[in-house]
Amino acid sequence: MKRQWTAALLALLLTTTLLPGTAWASDAGRAAGSRLTGVDRTVYEILRAEVVKIANGSRSGTAIAIPDQPALSWSLREMGLHEPGQQDVLDKLEQQFANSLHLGQIYDCLTADLPYEMYWADNQFSWGYSFAQNGARAEVRNLVVYLQAAQAYRGSETTSVSARKVSAARQAAENAKAVVDKYQNLSDYDKLTAYRDEVCRLVSYEFSAAGGGTPYGDPWQLVHVFDGDPDTNVVCEGYAKAFKYLCDLSSFDADVACFTVSGTMDGGRHMWNVLRMEDGRYYLADVTNSDSGMIGEEGGLFLSGAAGSDGGRTWTVSKGRCSMAYTYSEGQKDLFIDGYLPLSGTDYPHASPAIPTSFQPQVFDDVPSWQYYAQPVAWAVEEGITNGTSNGAFSPDRPCSRAEILTFLWRAAGKPQSGLQTSGGGKADFFHAAAIWAEEKGIIDSSANLSVLCTRGEAVDYIWQAFGSPSAQGKSFDDVPIGSPHAEAVSWAAERGVAGGTSPNAFQPELVCSRGQIVTFLHRACHGKTPFLSEGGSFSCFRIAGHVQDELGTPLHSNQT
Repeated sequence: MKRQWTAALLALLLTTTLLPGTAWASDAGRAAGSRLTGVDRTVYEILRAEVVKIANGSRSGTAIAIPDQPALSWSLREMGLHEPGQQDVLDKLEQQFANSLHLGQIYDCLTADLPYEMYWADNQFSWGYSFAQNGARAEVRNLVVYLQAAQAYRGSETTSVSARKVSAARQAAENAKAVVDKYQNLSDYDKLTAYRDEVCRLVSYEFSAAGGGTPYGDPWQLVHVFDGDPDTNVVCEGYAKAFKYLCDLSSFDADVACFTVSGTMDGGRHMWNVLRMEDGRYYLADVTNSDSGMIGEEGGLFLSGAAGSDGGRTWTVSKGRCSMAYTYSEGQKDLFIDGYLPLSGTDYPHASPAIPTSFQPQVFDDVPSWQYYAQPVAWAVEEGITNGTSNGAFSPDRPCSRAEILTFLWRAAGKPQSGLQTSGGGKADFFHAAAIWAEEKGIIDSSANLSVLCTRGEAVDYIWQAFGSPSAQGKSFDDVPIGSPHAEAVSWAAERGVAGGTSPNAFQPELVCSRGQIVTFLHRACHGKTPFLSEGGSFSCFRIAGHVQDELGTPLHSNQT
């Protein structure tokens, strides 16, 4: 008598990996997916076809059913079982499934091969399935992959997409195609540089998203690059995907291919491109750092060569005084070729060999270049806003007092003279003139105790008032509700990208600020969209990886009961 049963997984398994954003040559179309084999390749093709439907609006549901696959069926003998019990079969089936179908790798290939079509995805996915036994054979049935939609594109549930939002994204894709049409008659090299310049012209770096508190979505996608809105910007993932998509839409004279890769730049998480040119060599193309004010704005990090180490995983670009180490994430290995994409030892012949001379190398021993406050510290020293605490040290983790931040603000404003004769600081104090100025501006009153440590809420409040207390439509946080102390300042800081939340719903205004945090807040305020108090000189370039260590999307892989 045949015995048949089905059972769902009893436990939820959750693993997290770094998203490798990658790409393929425009003529091949799917470099990452094409390297998959067997049932991995079959499931990839099914998911890819449905993802394209979701992107073009012909499908709204993002829970994708996979037809039962013969490759996910095994005899009990193949599983090494003889007269087993039900639990034995369940355990072996679960093991066989994990060894046979690699859904995490498949998802990585989808994100690599579809820089536009995954714009709606929240970077979280899960899967569910049932097990069945028929006599001496057991199999996986009813596999469903649940691709979660990002908040901005979500329909009535987490696995549905809004038709209205899809329409807007499709218009952005049409705008990208118009860019390609505009430069279709140029040489391959001129097309690539034109695409780089177009992306940098259309957007700026979105500090508020990179700083935390912003749900994963458009700032990490190319839609904000091509939506025609100058107020929507992206982090490095958006720059790299936009450049990749333009290349994918293009017809090149030679065998030119664009790849989008992820990992770290000088220790800070980053995403960039690699270009394979007609000479068969691979060159680094960091479009994010090619933007105005960045370290590679004059072409110094576009089509660059590098020196490899660590088995080809790390590549160091050296330009004059500067060197930047780009390290691939582990998931990049074998994604496009066997091993990691190798870079040429020399720049592409037409590429610029220079890095702007205004770039400043590491200033203090305790401020490594990969830290988020590295460039703000360099800027603050260059502008005379602050100095180190001793020879070779800045002490970025030391708590900052109210007196210190007011002094930083006063110096950044050009050390204006004040008409007030009294203040909360004595004449012998280093902050005396700053305190007088701050009192006159209404930032503090004469009773303020400037020796106490400055909190996050006070820091953004001081900066906000120094900027003239501008109105803002930014978000509120659960711990800074509308009408509470610092509410307007926090809203402005979040909207402007001066300071994000410590989590999506919390700002923690009572946390004490460090010197590194204070100069970072001030640097972001001075380099944002709102004119600052003074038109004095400004530090003109900075490393994006020095600001952002956790901006890349991180997909959550799980299986559901």
